[in-house]
Amino acid sequence: MKDNKFIINLFSLFNKEDIEYCVLRNYQFLPKHTGGSDIDLWVSTKDVPRLYTILEKVKNETKSHLVSYLIDTHCPKVCYLNEKEGCQIDIFKGNIYYQNNIMISEQSIKTNITYYKDIKILDDCFANIIAFLKEIMNNKRCDDKYITPIYANKDVYKKEYLQAKCPLFSPLFIEKFYDAIQKENLTKHTTILYQLAKKTIIKKSISFNKIRKMKRLFQKPGYVIAVLGTDGSGKSTIINAITPIINEAFHKSVIYNHLRPNVLPELGILLGKKKKTDKTIIVTNPHSQEPSGLIGSIFRWGYYLLDYTLGYMKSVFPQIRTKSKVFIFDRYYYDYYIDQRRSRISLPHWILRLGECLVPTPDIILCLGGDPKKIYSRKPETSLKEVIRQTYVLQEFCHNHRKAIWIDTTTTPQESMNTTMEAIVKMMAHRFEHTKL
Repeated sequence: MKDNKFIINLFSLFNKEDIEYCVLRNYQFLPKHTGGSDIDLWVSTKDVPRLYTILEKVKNETKSHLVSYLIDTHCPKVCYLNEKEGCQIDIFKGNIYYQNNIMISEQSIKTNITYYKDIKILDDCFANIIAFLKEIMNNKRCDDKYITPIYANKDVYKKEYLQAKCPLFSPLFIEKFYDAIQKENLTKHTTILYQLAKKTIIKKSISFNKIRKMKRLFQKPGYVIAVLGTDGSGKSTIINAITPIINEAFHKSVIYNHLRPNVLPELGILLGKKKKTDKTIIVTNPHSQEPSGLIGSIFRWGYYLLDYTLGYMKSVFPQIRTKSKVFIFDRYYYDYYIDQRRSRISLPHWILRLGECLVPTPDIILCLGGDPKKIYSRKPETSLKEVIRQTYVLQEFCHNHRKAIWIDTTTTPQESMNTTMEAIVKMMAHRFEHTKL
C-alpha cells in the first residue's frame, strides 16, 4: 500500500508532543499506513483534549476533512478523507468500557504499554485478551481471528496472568476463561463466558447505551452514492478507483449494489425463468428484449419500486443511520429516466416521477458522460444514436437535480477520478464541517 500522509503526520505529532497513547492492535504497518485496517487508538484521559487538537492540525496539514463521526462518551469513531487517502480511528479514552461499565482500567493499559519501532503499542498478549473480551461482550460471539492468537500464546495465559490483567472480572469467569484457553474450546464457551462477564462487569444501568444508539439515528454517519451513465461511460472504472480510497476512511465498509438494494430477487428468478447466482452477470446487449406492455411495465416497475423503498429501509437505512457505511449504487432508480428499455418497461414520465417521490434520495448522484462518440467507441452495445440520446437525457437530469454532479469521463482516467473524489469529499465534508470533537 502507498504511504498515508495523514497517518505519518499523526504519529509524528504524537511522539513530538509526548502524548500518552498506544495502538491496541494491527500496528505492524504503522506509521506509514494501516495495511488496510483502521486504528484502535487508546489515549490517557488527561491527553484527550490534546489528541483532538492534534487531529485538527493533521486534518489541516493534509487537506483532509472529517467525513464521519460516531459520538460516544467512551469510544468515539472518527473518519477522515481527502481526494487521495483516508483514515478511520476508534478512540478509546482512559478506561475501556462495556456499554457504561468499566471492563479494563486505564491503569492496566498504562502498565502494559511497549514499543514497536517508534510507535507505542499495547503488549500483544494483553491486547489479544482485550480484543476477545470486546468481541464477546458486544457481539456475543467471536471470530477465529481473535481466538487464534490466544491459542498461540496459551502458555502465557495462566490463571494468575488473567486475574492480574483483568482484576474486575470474577474468579469464576477467570477459571472458565483459563480452562477454555487451555483446552482450545473458546468458541464453544463464548456464550457462558459472555454471561459470566456480564454479571461481573455491569454495575450501572445500560439504558444509557440504548439512548446513545437511538441518538445515532439522527447523526447519519453513513452515505449513499449513486453512479449513473450510459454503457461505456466508465462507471466500473470510476467505482473501482474510488472504492479503495473511501474504504481507508470507512474501514472496509463500502458496500456495492447493482441498480437497487437487491433485497427482493429479480423477477426472472421469482418466476422461475432464471437461476439465482452470486456472480455478476455482464449484459452485452441491454436492448435485446422488447419492453413489456403497459400492464407488464407497471407490474415490473411496481415490484422493483418495493425494493427501492421497503428493501432500502431494511438493508440500507439502518446501516447509514447508525454506522459509518458507504453504499455505492451502480445505476439507481433514475436509470429509468435514461434507459427504460434496459429494464424492459415503457411508462410515461409522470409515473416514473411519482415513484421517485417514494424512493430515498442518495447523498450524491454522479452523472458520468462526455463526448458520445468517445463513449460509443468504448462500448458499442447499442448505437451511436442511442448513446447521444442517453447522454442528452442524463445531462438534463443532472442539470435539474440538486444532488447530481456531472463528471466528464472522456478526459483522462486520472482527471475523471480526481473530479469524482473532489465531489465526494466536498459532499461528505459539508455534513461535518461545523462538528467539534
